[in-house]
Amino acid sequence: MASLTDLFKAETEFAVKASEMYAVMKEAAKAEFLLNAAKCDVPHTYARQIATGVKEDAGTPVFIGIDLSRGKDSSGQQDEQKDKENADATPGRCRSVGSGSVGIVRHNEQRVEWIDIQDIIKKGRAGVSLPPGTEINFTLKNGDLAQVVVVGVDHYEKGDCVFWFRRIVGRHCMNRNGSNKNGFSGAEDMREYLEQIYSLLPDELQSVIALHTTVQKIDGQTIKCEDRLFLMTEFEGRGDTVFSEYNGTGKQFPFFKERRNRVAYDEDGDPCWYWTADPSAANTTNFCSFSYGGNSNSAGASDDGGVAPLFVIRQSEIAPSDSDGAKENVC
Repeated sequence: MASLTDLFKAETEFAVKASEMYAVMKEAAKAEFLLNAAKCDVPHTYARQIATGVKEDAGTPVFIGIDLSRGKDSSGQQDEQKDKENADATPGRCRSVGSGSVGIVRHNEQRVEWIDIQDIIKKGRAGVSLPPGTEINFTLKNGDLAQVVVVGVDHYEKGDCVFWFRRIVGRHCMNRNGSNKNGFSGAEDMREYLEQIYSLLPDELQSVIALHTTVQKIDGQTIKCEDRLFLMTEFEGRGDTVFSEYNGTGKQFPFFKERRNRVAYDEDGDPCWYWTADPSAANTTNFCSFSYGGNSNSAGASDDGGVAPLFVIRQSEIAPSDSDGAKENVC
């Protein structure tokens, strides 16, 4: 028995209405646009609006800027003179690098949503689309501006992406009682403050932040604690220790190999000192910190220092989206 397809031969001519031909060509063009969007990793929100012609709610605005500069800086040691020399080296500002020359920082900025960043990590493309140094600017629920920087990809485990608040999220003490006992695990005042900051993050970001285990070696004892927002260790920042005890497993973040990248900034854009998770190994009252020049230092646990936490998004913990299920069910 002949099938419908047997009625069509090569170059078969058949009558078609103009309106029907227009509809066929329109759908074919739409399919080609969507295919090109998928090949070029166009954020799915934009691709969908192009296909439907319906403007969607912009959601939480997130801006990504990739620092394309190639300037180098020494890793540095604790040196107050270098602190002063680097205090004005704020992002986006031309900085003298030699007689008659300046360093130029170029940024390529793109507006996306957190769900797009989540999709990049889920597809295992963070190393390409979110390399260390990528800046992400967004707004907290209280209206304050926030800036995080990607400091590591595949750092704690394969498929993760680690972000650092380079713009501090306030100033706070580690412990009001002035003690550094049990390190970050015992820094109850700081950990409670970080939970408050976590509650101010956009919901779509909160939903994908993974629990991180901080491991510290204190007086020969291993102490652990889990948090969504956490502070880096001294070793993770500078690649060695000056005031703290190495835990035996930590790795320096690639982004922090240049000392200038360890500089954090306050709400006015000025360099500031900030806390690390490590207690000072020399006494029972201090925690380690990084100075406004990115060098190791320490301060009393009851002091109000800059808070520059990190968080991790893991590929393995991102839940499948509805669109993923739809793709799997396509025949």
